[in-house]
Amino acid sequence: MLHPTEIISGQIIDSLRQRAFETEELRSLPKETLDLIYKERWFQVLVPKKSGGLEYTLSQAVQLFEALAYADANVGWCVNLGAGANMFSGYLNEVVSKNIFDHRKTCCAGSGAVRGRAIKTTGGYKLTGRWKYASGANHATHFTANALLLDESGAVLVEEGQPMFRSFIVPKANATNHKNWKAIGLKATSSNDFEINDVFVNDEFVFDLKKPSAFADGTVYHFPFLYLAEINMTSMITGLAMHFMESYEALAKAKKPLHGTVYLSEDDVAQTIFQKASSNFLEARLKMYNLLDSVWDYYERKETPPEDLILDFRKSVNSAAKLSRQLIYELYPLCGLNIVSEQNEMNKIWRDAAVVSQHYLLSPMCEVN
Repeated sequence: MLHPTEIISGQIIDSLRQRAFETEELRSLPKETLDLIYKERWFQVLVPKKSGGLEYTLSQAVQLFEALAYADANVGWCVNLGAGANMFSGYLNEVVSKNIFDHRKTCCAGSGAVRGRAIKTTGGYKLTGRWKYASGANHATHFTANALLLDESGAVLVEEGQPMFRSFIVPKANATNHKNWKAIGLKATSSNDFEINDVFVNDEFVFDLKKPSAFADGTVYHFPFLYLAEINMTSMITGLAMHFMESYEALAKAKKPLHGTVYLSEDDVAQTIFQKASSNFLEARLKMYNLLDSVWDYYERKETPPEDLILDFRKSVNSAAKLSRQLIYELYPLCGLNIVSEQNEMNKIWRDAAVVSQHYLLSPMCEVN
């Protein structure tokens, strides 16, 4: 697979890393970084071409997200989540979609949790709720939210024996951004709570991600959303692992452990740990991308992939995430006390990885058996 430096230029990577600690202090992406995102149209990579977007293949998008995570996790996370939410453009009718998403600065922040209530009314719904972890809230132009559907009497609507829910998109003016995100990593992602109170949402701004799009023909809008979300999240931790691995290699050539007589790169114990962790990680990453291509080819041909291929693909995504974490946590103890400083680059990668790993899609409890 391509190295992150083959996806985005070394100059861009260097500029993002140079601003990384300043970005953390701001707890929000700075103007210079946002201007770069808008210029490169990274928020539009999963928007349909007919809505003004770039409509990348999933492999292209995932490699971009990984490369940005490799550069700086705050940027990678915001682009990953923002572009992923902007993909909902493919689930809206073409006029609505183009009106909202044919703008470089359009960015949706939202939540996948069903935490709101939507009461049916003439022409739409009255939406109320509070949702957590809306990454990119500080630069978002719109918010997306999932809510249970209620009829006019307030009774929950049922579909195939289950409570019905739908997804909603509203302009930021109709939502309250609580600016309450404070975490040890991903500090600048502004993953805040947001709240919507009794706001009318027209039917045209309501969509259903549980089914393939009825409006966009592109493969990404017919690819199962769960599989897409799983590999998007995994690209964050693989990008961080790649950065940590390379940072460790540089450190190992210059650092002798306390009471040691040779550099880490020459120490048998350290080298055994590094070689095993890095080779396992790189092999898992390659397998994940190869299986993504295989599964994608079926959907490109409008065919359903064999169940065993889908299972292998999802297991490969789980494995890549697991081995990324293992690489970081197995190399971390070799790095000495310098790495405990918050101003140490490897400490930042470690902190960001710790927060990324808490996403429920990366939990061992979500692993496919």
